[in-house]
Amino acid sequence: MFRRDILGVSVKLGVVPKLNSPEALQLASLMLRYAEGRGLKPYLDVRAKELISWERTFTLGKEFVDMVVVIGGDGTVLNTLHLLNDMDTLVATVKYGRRGFLCDVLPYEYTDLIDRIIEKRFVVVNYMRLRMAYPTDKPMPAVLNEFAIVSSGATRAKVIRLYVQKNNEDLYRRLVGDGLIVSTPVGSTAYNLAAGGPILDPEMEAIVVTPLASITVCSRPVVLPADSEVKVVVAKDSPEVLLIADGAYSITLKPKDYVVIKRHPKPAKFARFNIGDYYVKIFERCF
Repeated sequence: MFRRDILGVSVKLGVVPKLNSPEALQLASLMLRYAEGRGLKPYLDVRAKELISWERTFTLGKEFVDMVVVIGGDGTVLNTLHLLNDMDTLVATVKYGRRGFLCDVLPYEYTDLIDRIIEKRFVVVNYMRLRMAYPTDKPMPAVLNEFAIVSSGATRAKVIRLYVQKNNEDLYRRLVGDGLIVSTPVGSTAYNLAAGGPILDPEMEAIVVTPLASITVCSRPVVLPADSEVKVVVAKDSPEVLLIADGAYSITLKPKDYVVIKRHPKPAKFARFNIGDYYVKIFERCF
């Protein structure tokens, strides 16, 4: 549980709107004014300073605020987490985008959101993240959803060949197909789910490894302990591949290159206001 005193005027509240959404920008303006009227100290994401008239701004990942309210969809939430990096900042979410699975507050509830922040009427949930532990010379952000290893654009029509290990023991001795997903419990409902992987409860700590369209018949998704190290080696007879972090950042891996993926020591901290909707959101996709 998050124990910092965030009552009254001591709160520095950051507002991060989806920059290409007029509706999200308008809501951000309303939220800033309402929060200030309730005694908070709201700051606007500096990237939106030309789009919203507001005096106080902050830079994600460089200037500390007690809580960030993200107004947008899943892409905006993930981008915010990437920029925050390891800062100990609570994240609240307002859905204003096409995909808002990570978001739990509706736009018209923004005044209630501010009131509940002041009254500390929310639940803090820690979500496990993953990081790339090797190579260290190609930095990648910690991911909330997944790392995906897939064929690059130049070799899209070719299968790729990987060796996958858990703690230096073979997991898939030779994986041939479209690639591999290494995901968190939260990410199990994203790309992993679309690829036929299992759904994990977001409060679990585990790592899901899911092959993509594997030609190797016995290569099936597995769930590993959270402290596992997953090593993925690009076979010498494979085309080059892309390692993609949360669908947003990528690096190229050549034959004989390898990466090591493991749990990130710092989870993502979310302030949740409607926590009971998780499985409803998953299964309503089926209708």
